[in-house]
Amino acid sequence: MDKIFSKSIVFVLLLMCASTAIAQQVNLTGVSKSHAGEEIVFYHYSDLITMTEEELGRCKADNNGAFSCQVKVNETTYLFSHLGIYRIYLFVEPGKTYNLALPNKEEKNESQRLNPFFRETDLFVGITNIDKNDINYLTNSFDLAFNEKFDLIINDTYKGKTNINVDSLINTIESRYSPFKQPYFGTYRYYRYGLLKQLAYIQKARSTSEHYFLNKPVKYNNTAFMELFNLVYDKYFIFFSRTEKGNAVFKNISQDKSLSALKKTLATDDVLANDTLKELVILKGVHDGFFDDKFSRSALLIILDSLYFTTKIPEHLIIVENIRTKVTHLLSGFVPAPFELYNSKGNLVKLDDFKGKYVYLNFCTTSSYTCLQEFTLLQKLYEKHKQQLEIVTICVDDNKEDMSNLLKNTGYDWTFLNYGNKPEIIKDFDIRVYPTYFLIGPDKKLILSPAPSPQEDFEIKFFKILRSRGDI
Repeated sequence: MDKIFSKSIVFVLLLMCASTAIAQQVNLTGVSKSHAGEEIVFYHYSDLITMTEEELGRCKADNNGAFSCQVKVNETTYLFSHLGIYRIYLFVEPGKTYNLALPNKEEKNESQRLNPFFRETDLFVGITNIDKNDINYLTNSFDLAFNEKFDLIINDTYKGKTNINVDSLINTIESRYSPFKQPYFGTYRYYRYGLLKQLAYIQKARSTSEHYFLNKPVKYNNTAFMELFNLVYDKYFIFFSRTEKGNAVFKNISQDKSLSALKKTLATDDVLANDTLKELVILKGVHDGFFDDKFSRSALLIILDSLYFTTKIPEHLIIVENIRTKVTHLLSGFVPAPFELYNSKGNLVKLDDFKGKYVYLNFCTTSSYTCLQEFTLLQKLYEKHKQQLEIVTICVDDNKEDMSNLLKNTGYDWTFLNYGNKPEIIKDFDIRVYPTYFLIGPDKKLILSPAPSPQEDFEIKFFKILRSRGDI
C-alpha cells in the first residue's frame, strides 16, 4: 500500500504548490495582557469528514500581550485556536486583517488538562474592526436567529407536533439576510436550512440528498454544507446495502475489494448520479466503516488506496490521506503514534529509544486491582525475556507520586512512564479500559493490537512470533 502512496507524492506536492500559489495572506492581530508571553496557534480542518486539525500559523504575544499572526488562505476559511478552557473560532477571508479581542486567559485545571476527552468551550472570538457585511458578523447574527427557531422546531418535533410551518420560519429569517450577497454566507444559509428540515423530519434523507446534493457543486470548505452532508450520508453503506439495489455493497467491499464494483453498485442509486458526489460518499462510507466493525478493515484500506490512485479531485486526495492516517495508527503492521514521556527519575523516554527490541506496551493505573495483579506477572516475564522484550508501562495517574511510590515499594525494574505531559496519548491508543496491552516489533510497527495480557497466554503467542520471525 505504501508504494501506491509514494508513486503519487509528486502529484500531491504539485497540488500543494498550486494551492499555495493562489493563497493570500490574512493578518490576525490584537492585544491580550492575560496571554502575554504565550504562543498562539491557529488551525483549520484540512477536511470536514475526518476533522483533521492542520496548523496554519503561530505567533508569540509580547510582554504587553500584543500579537500578530499571519496565515495564508485561498478562500473563506474557518479558523480556530485552543486557548486554555476555550476554543476560539472565526472565519477569515483572503487578504484581510482581523483585530481580535481574545477572552481572558483561563487555564485548564489539572483534572481538565489530564482528561483527553475534556471539551473546551467554543467561543466566537470578538473582532473589533468588522462591519455588518463581514462574514463573521453575518454568520454570528444569522446563527443567533437561526438557533432560536431551530431549538423551537426541534422541541416541537420531539413532542409530536405535526403542524410546524418550517418554510414560513425559514422565509422570515431569509427575508432579513437575503440582501447580503457574500457567496460563503449564501451557501451557509442554504445548507443550515436543509439541516433544519432534515432534523425536523420534514424531509427524509433521500429527499434531502436530491434537493441539496444531487448535481450541486461540492463545497468542501463550507461548514454548513459538510455538516448536512455528514448527517445525510452517515453510515450510508449500511443503509443502502439493505435495499434491493444496494445489497451487493458488502460483497463489493469485503469480498471483491473492488472500487470499480462498488462504484457500479452505488451508481444504481439515482441521487449519486454525479461522480464527484459519489466519490465523496465513498470516502465518507469508508471512514465510517472503520469504526463500526461491519467491514473488513484490510478491504477498506484497499478501496481507499484504489480511490487515491484513481481520483482526479485534489480534495479527495487530502481526505484519503487523512482517513488513512487516522485509521491505521493502531492497525497491525503500522507504526503507532510516537510519544515522549517522563519516567520516575524525571527523564524523558521516547518510543524510539526501544527500536531494535520487542516492546510490550501497556496502559495501567496504580489504583487498578487488575493492573497490580498483573504487575507481578510482568516482572516474571521481564526477568525471563528482557534480552529481547522491553516492557513499557504507561501510568495514567493524575498524581505522578503514585507511580514513584509503587516503584519504591515493589522494586519493579522495567520501564514505567507517566502520561502527564502528553495526556492525548490516551486518544492516540484508544484506551478505554485498564490494563490495555500492545506488542510492537523491533521495526517499531505494531504486531498485536491489542495484545493479550500476561494472564491470556501472551508468552505463548510471543514465543510463536519469535519463532516465525527467526529470532529463536
